[in-house]
Amino acid sequence: MHLSTEDTSHEVACCVILAAGEGRRLSALGNGRPKPTTEILGVSLGERVMLACLGAGIHRFIIVLGSQAEAVRAHFEHVSQRRGCAVEFVMATEWQRGNGISALAARDRVRGDRFLLVMADHLVSPTLIQRVLRAPVGPGEVCLGVDRDTARLFDPDDATKVWVRDGLIERIGKRLRAWNGVDTGVFLATPALFDALEDAVQRGRYALSHGIAALAEGGQIRAMDVTGEPWIDVDTPESLQEAERRLLRSLGKSGDDGFVAAHLNRRLSVPISALLARTPITPTQITVTSFLIALGGAAFFTLGRFWTGVVGAVLVQIASVVDGCDGEIARLRHLATARGAWLDTMLDRYADSAIVVALTLGYTAEHSGVLPWLGGFAASTGFLLASYSTKEFALRHGASYPNDWLARLKHRDLRVFVIFCGGLIGYPFHAMVAVGFLTHVLILGILFKGWSLPHARPEPVLSTETDVHQTTAAPRGIEARHQSV
Repeated sequence: MHLSTEDTSHEVACCVILAAGEGRRLSALGNGRPKPTTEILGVSLGERVMLACLGAGIHRFIIVLGSQAEAVRAHFEHVSQRRGCAVEFVMATEWQRGNGISALAARDRVRGDRFLLVMADHLVSPTLIQRVLRAPVGPGEVCLGVDRDTARLFDPDDATKVWVRDGLIERIGKRLRAWNGVDTGVFLATPALFDALEDAVQRGRYALSHGIAALAEGGQIRAMDVTGEPWIDVDTPESLQEAERRLLRSLGKSGDDGFVAAHLNRRLSVPISALLARTPITPTQITVTSFLIALGGAAFFTLGRFWTGVVGAVLVQIASVVDGCDGEIARLRHLATARGAWLDTMLDRYADSAIVVALTLGYTAEHSGVLPWLGGFAASTGFLLASYSTKEFALRHGASYPNDWLARLKHRDLRVFVIFCGGLIGYPFHAMVAVGFLTHVLILGILFKGWSLPHARPEPVLSTETDVHQTTAAPRGIEARHQSV
């Protein structure tokens, strides 16, 4: 997903996160951990919720505690220190009665006319939250993010259904017979919600949906259509596994990959990243590992023999696959820094240069003359200009070059794969020269096409199509961009 940079933090006082529940159905995992601290690919449910809110521009949080309160508090305090946000805690003393009691406990802490209310076990995207924040909510009203795509629900029987008409929610509940939307658990609320919850409690009704139902009867609940935005309610081990599958599937959906990365490398790197995400290994460590593997492959190329060429080819292709893991881990665990992206780009260029020099040295051991060196020089300049050409376009014209087939073919994944195939049949040097020539042709095509494109106002941009596995911006959700150029 491509996320908006719009800052909505000024529109709401804070975000209230309901983290008081016991999570009995997740207890089948047998780890004894509080539900908000349950991890999905190296990041807890509660932290992922906070990251989505941070990506939407919200930086103040009120955490409602209940079951295993001290452990949940310690977890969110640790998250707030690492992520740089403000947290407050409030104890819902009768949280066992229902999540309406938990929401009501935050009443005196909100201090504002509008606030966001989310569940600690609902994974949502920052763009879903941003869409809810843009809702025109007046005094005495509440807005709920509603998914109208009922066909894609993971567990329809457990979903809280709604009936929406003319933008208003008329009915809400898990057992509605007629329904046309689903509650995503993201509310843009006003103090009217607390009034409704208090009235519901006095009538012996303690669920959040009871207060919402009361407001719906008065025409005070707006529905914000968030259909198409990623979200899932994680209540069971099965839904936890589905959340992992969705996160992993999202890694290859940016559309920025080269053809080999999209159809081959991702199929190999994503399962590796799924394992690495559960370890302390960082994206930078993976970047360095990929570089060292590529250098090992280059060392074998210098020997100039068939079997060493095969080993070198296999190693550089493995390095290309591993090179995709750094970005995937950064996105899965929200460990993005511009410094890491810079290191990734620079080491890729060094690895490319080492491979070209090694192949040229290995070939010239048995083939004298200047032509092999000219071939190596041509390939090297093509590989370097492949990245430079579109970056320079963006810097000069204030807009990224379109990610068309020319741009995708010049990506590093194809260059490495062609050398890999050439090495397997005993012609790695020839494969390198051929893909170097192809790269120059593609660069010329980009030059001619770029020349004819309407030019934007010449403003520098911070990043175009670099190896983005990390960025200094606040974490922006469960999906980001990575590609190797």
